[in-house]
Amino acid sequence: MVQPPIQALAVLLLTGAALSAQFEYDTKQPFDTTCDPIATRTDAEVRGCGFTGPRGGRVNFILVKPGSAKPAKAPHPGVIFQHGGGQSMTNYLSEALILARAGVISVIPDAPARGEGKNSEINAMKPESARDSQAEIVITERRVLDWLLQQPGIDSKRIAYVGHSYGAIAGGVLAGIEPRIAAFVLSGGVTSKTLDMLRETDPDRYLPKARAPVLVQCARLDTDDNVRGCPLVYQITGGPKQLNWYDDDHHFTSLEALRDRLAWLEKYLALEALGPYIAEFLKR
Repeated sequence: MVQPPIQALAVLLLTGAALSAQFEYDTKQPFDTTCDPIATRTDAEVRGCGFTGPRGGRVNFILVKPGSAKPAKAPHPGVIFQHGGGQSMTNYLSEALILARAGVISVIPDAPARGEGKNSEINAMKPESARDSQAEIVITERRVLDWLLQQPGIDSKRIAYVGHSYGAIAGGVLAGIEPRIAAFVLSGGVTSKTLDMLRETDPDRYLPKARAPVLVQCARLDTDDNVRGCPLVYQITGGPKQLNWYDDDHHFTSLEALRDRLAWLEKYLALEALGPYIAEFLKR
């Protein structure tokens, strides 16, 4: 067997290190978290929270915890729900409320960070700024994970990530670089974007390194580019994986998609059977 030249190995190692370095941040930065109640319920505690982002601005999120109606014993599994563009944090609120009944703590962030000096219009950015913005989304998700893991009673071995659209693109990167996440659901994601400058932050660089189980959700009525690109996420992902198609568009409002996400979390976070909680939730 012919061994590759030492110089070639060195280049590969440096390239991998440079790619990973894009997503590094100050892990010791203290959190200046503020939270306020945004709903009065007995089945869950729902708060609107925020902290200073790793690159400035404010990371806002909804925190959903088990309520007083059925107090759940620690340790608690955790889920990060990242919505897509054109959506809001409330898109995943129903799923988080169902999971709270099973003792799960959910965080639904609004990434990237918002506020003075922050620009989320990627199409109006210069290529370098667009690349940095894409990297910041991944860094923000990791920072949210840091925060979740610091919560009292959280089970650090049972953390999942659910991402839609740009949230799924960020999740594709996390699947290859973030060993603290035990399971992923990626809905309507693609493996790469169109700008060459953004290639360094594309999921296809990282998905082959995934080891945690990944559920890939694709929609038959999505845009042509996404219908072609979404199954490629499944094809290149390493580790345990599953591909599900839905008669839906890019918004993924299908109840079948919701059902499958919850079933995936139930399986890989070792939750109580969620069927009774779903039925109870729908009776309210």
